[in-house]
Amino acid sequence: MKDKRILLKLGALLETVYIILNFIYYFSLNKINDEVIANIFLLAICAFFAVTLYKESKRDINELKKSKAKIIISSIWLFLTNVIPGLFGFAFLLLISDKKDSKLPLIKESPTTMMTYVKSISLLVIFILVMFVLPKFSFFSKIPSYVIYVLMFIITLVFNYKDLKKDLKYLAQNFKIYFPFIIKRYFSMLVIMIIVAIPVVLINNGATSTNQEMINSMFEKLPLATLILSTLYAPFVEESIFRLSLSKLFKNKTLFIIVSGVLFGTLHVIDKFTSIYDFLYIFQYATLGICLAKAYKDSNNIFVSMSMHFIQNFLAAILVLLLY
Repeated sequence: MKDKRILLKLGALLETVYIILNFIYYFSLNKINDEVIANIFLLAICAFFAVTLYKESKRDINELKKSKAKIIISSIWLFLTNVIPGLFGFAFLLLISDKKDSKLPLIKESPTTMMTYVKSISLLVIFILVMFVLPKFSFFSKIPSYVIYVLMFIITLVFNYKDLKKDLKYLAQNFKIYFPFIIKRYFSMLVIMIIVAIPVVLINNGATSTNQEMINSMFEKLPLATLILSTLYAPFVEESIFRLSLSKLFKNKTLFIIVSGVLFGTLHVIDKFTSIYDFLYIFQYATLGICLAKAYKDSNNIFVSMSMHFIQNFLAAILVLLLY
């Protein structure tokens, strides 16, 4: 593809067709109610971002490499509202991004000792006990949920404090280097997840996973608390355990990435089976876990995968809040 800007034009064109068809449908209705007015307002916002993408496609490619903010924001909105036009924007950003990761600072891994193994295994066991085993007992249900989450957060922080402090320092000192890497890896992860999710959703007749349904229900009842849990607590605790701690148990990079992803996917589904089809969602969550594990190992900085996890959960949370 000689001129990659064609992707932006295609995204803008598809969104424009989508908007026009929706406008024709709404104005063909006999009655314009509040819901229709709200949808027309959202379409107007979509039109704004479609125009933005088209205008950006007219700029010089070298200028676009230096200033990507408008394309990023437009692509995120169009992805949340109509998926495919946003993907064209993401694809464009991936194609023009610097493919070399060698600029990332080299972080030496801490020496592995017996205590390292003990701490890593202990943290994983504690997490499984607190989140999956103890809730089966009646006495545990009397403990407020926020106490359990705070306790798990503190335990995770204490166990991994030295590594977290070191990685955060590197992130702060080299943010301009890490940020493009995080964004590029997130877009790559998003595309891979969508490819994996399409057959899973089709087989399940469009139904979402039981885990996601539970989160949607929580957003309806406690939107603010659920937003904090999904965007701050989950990325911090899950990445600290499934990536940072688990990586210390495996010397082989490929083995770690596979185990991390599969374990991550399994624990998101294993206690929420309602039918055999729920098993398929393990592939979807495992894909997320594998992408996060690879990003962590390639950067050797846990805040890279944490940031990607945060972006994914934050955008998903915004989508849920818009729908519910």
